[in-house]
Amino acid sequence: MAKAKKKEEVMFDFEEAIKEEVKEEPKTEPKPKKVAPKKEAPKTIRVETPSNFNEKDLIPCKSVTSGGLSFIGASGKKYRFSDYGAVEYVEFGDLRREAQVVNSTNYLYYPRFIVIDPEFVEQFPKLEEFYSQFYTDEGDFDKILDLPKNQMKEAIEKLPKGCKEALKGIVATKLDDGVLDSVQKIKMLDEVLGTNMLLMLANN
Repeated sequence: MAKAKKKEEVMFDFEEAIKEEVKEEPKTEPKPKKVAPKKEAPKTIRVETPSNFNEKDLIPCKSVTSGGLSFIGASGKKYRFSDYGAVEYVEFGDLRREAQVVNSTNYLYYPRFIVIDPEFVEQFPKLEEFYSQFYTDEGDFDKILDLPKNQMKEAIEKLPKGCKEALKGIVATKLDDGVLDSVQKIKMLDEVLGTNMLLMLANN
């Protein structure tokens, strides 16, 4: 008699069953973060005043330096002022480069000479502003020294350092020549300029 086949034992795997029941959710890509567009800095547009001059045009300038003065422009050209008050003509290109560099050692901002062409000065606001801050009658120290004492003091105090240095030389020359002999004016000049010219007058 044939033996009855044993029923195969079925092992029920609960963990596998749970895995089958729990379906994996489809993976979703993370949404890209919104990046705010970069704000561009406002562009500075440099507007230059149209010039009526050519690079080689000659512009009249007046020395406010006591004694001789030499100036070498960016072009390499040399200009020579014989003495205080001497007028020489400087090429626009050389003068323009000097006017654009604003510092206290610059020939125009010290100043050692001044531009006496108002049309040129108007093209450079910094230079125009600088000239407006002190007595600008062509830097004429003779006219300053002819003013009444109080007005003269006020005018001199407005002068930049370079003009004050030049004025010392002019006053010394006038004392030697006997042109300036007002004790009150000389005392005031000593006070404002930090000199001792009254002593020079006493020795003359």
